[in-house]
Order: sequence, then structure tokens, then C-alpha cells
Amino acid sequence: MSEIKEPKESKLSKLWTNESTESKSWTSELLKSVNVLNLSNLTPQNFVKCKSMTRDVLANRLCEALKLIDGCQKKIVELKNSYDQLDEASLITFDENIKMVKELQKVKGEAATEVVDLQREVVTLQRDLLAEKDRQLTELRTSVVESVQTTVKEGFKSYSDVLKESCKAPSSKLQTELKTVVKSVVEEEDRSRSFMLFGLKEETEEDISGKVCDVLFQLNLKPKVDVCRIGSGVQSTSKDSANKPRPVKVTVASSAIVKEVLSRAKHLKNCSGFGGVYLSPDRSVEQRAEHRKLVLELKQRLVDQPGKRHFIRGNTVVSTEKND
Repeated sequence: MSEIKEPKESKLSKLWTNESTESKSWTSELLKSVNVLNLSNLTPQNFVKCKSMTRDVLANRLCEALKLIDGCQKKIVELKNSYDQLDEASLITFDENIKMVKELQKVKGEAATEVVDLQREVVTLQRDLLAEKDRQLTELRTSVVESVQTTVKEGFKSYSDVLKESCKAPSSKLQTELKTVVKSVVEEEDRSRSFMLFGLKEETEEDISGKVCDVLFQLNLKPKVDVCRIGSGVQSTSKDSANKPRPVKVTVASSAIVKEVLSRAKHLKNCSGFGGVYLSPDRSVEQRAEHRKLVLELKQRLVDQPGKRHFIRGNTVVSTEKND
């Protein structure tokens, strides 16, 4: 007696039921997250109004929908393959075969309907995301335009006030002030591209450019430099003064190179033959006076608080614990 196998329609129903249950569960969860009871009542506004539906959440939902669609499509293919591969001997009667075909057609119809619904939902989500992005860009553009307009108005107002005050002043005084400002700006620009080098041994006939390049080579730098010693070339008869070399002003192509040089200057103390050489920014007279005050304050703190670490940062003397 031949074994009676499970009818084809029963197997196909089980295959589809699992996928349909997963789809319905996902749809129910999505409706619940936006506080909607039925899929027929779902609108794009439900996603826009839902505070928890951020762009990241919408993107995740979109990915889930696409995966679910892909799963449905694969199940349809699997159902079709299962139908084609089932042994004809498993069919008990011709009527059951007809019923199985009808069941398969019904399942395919339901799956196609759900796929279409999910595709529409994906399109709706994409449209909502684009609309939200356009809204945010519009708000940002409006904010930037208003900010620029305000800044321009304030700038014109300030320029107008300065111009009125300038017109009231005597022309000779205005010219003097302008010359002073221009000179100050030029000097500041020149100093921003320069730094000072101290402690470099001075000789009667010397290749000062070569010496400076040797110092910079110790810092792994090879910029193009323009150098000169500062001060008169008259040597003092005093032994202490005679042994003290004049500082060297070094000019490079840009302020960025100066910053890089000064940031590496601390490594010179570890270089053989350059322990007594040190670098500093090219300061104005006023800046040098302020720096001298900071140095005096630093020396006083070293005496008063020898247990701490003291150093100059910016325009302030900073003290910290040595183990920090």
C-alpha cells in the first residue's frame, strides 16, 4: 500500500502563512508606532507628526520594508518551485490538484497585493523624507540670508559712523592716523612671517644663513629663509658682552611656517651642539615689554612655589602640579 503524502495545498499554505504572519506583524508594529489603527487610515502626515519618526528611523523602516518585499518575492519563487518539484504521486485526487492550483493562485494574488501596498508605502516614505529635507534646507537658507543681511546692515552702519567721524577731524590728523595704522599693519604682517633666534655663536666672517639652516635642519625643517643679525656689529671690550652673540631675525614665506618652527623649537635642547640656542616670536616693543613682565612673574613663582610646574601659555603664567 503506497504512503499517502501530505496534500500539496497544505504544504503551500504553511509556506505562505509564515511569511504572511511576518508581514502582518511588521505592518501592525509600524501602525502602532505612528498611533494609527488601520492601514487604510495611514497618511504621510502620520509620519511627519510623529516625533519619534526621525530620518534615521524612517530610513530603517524603509530598509525593513524592502527586505520584507524581497522575502515575499523569494517565497513566491519558493512556492512556485515547490509546486513544480512535488511528486505527482503525492496527489491523491485530481480535485485536490485543482484545489492546490487555486490556493496557489490565491496566495500569489495576496502576495502581489501586499507587495504593491508595501511598494506604495516605500514611495510614501521616500516622498516624506524628501519633503522634510526640502523644509530643513529652506529654513537653513532663510536663516543664512537673514544673518547675512543683518551683518551687512551693521557693517554699513559702522562704516558710515566712522566716515562721519573722520570727516569731522582735520585732514592732517586723519592722514597721520592712517599712516600710523598702515605702518602698524605692515609691521604686524612682517612680524607674523618672522621669528627670533638667540644664542647662535657669532663669528667675524660667518655664513649666517648656513647656521640658521643647520638649526632648522635639527627640527626636520628646510624652509627658504632670509636672515640678519639684529644690533650694531661693534664688539664690546667686556668679556661677558663679547661672548654674548647678537640675536638673529629669520624671515620665512608665511606665518604658518613660523608657527611650525616655534612648535618644534623645544626639541633643540636635546640636540647636540644646540642646547644653548632658543627661538621666540618676533615681538613688537609693547609685546616684548609684556613678555618681560610674564618672565619676571614666572621666575617669582619658581621661587615661591618650587613644588609646582610653571610655564607661560599665551599671555598668562600657568601653574600646575608636577604629576599632572
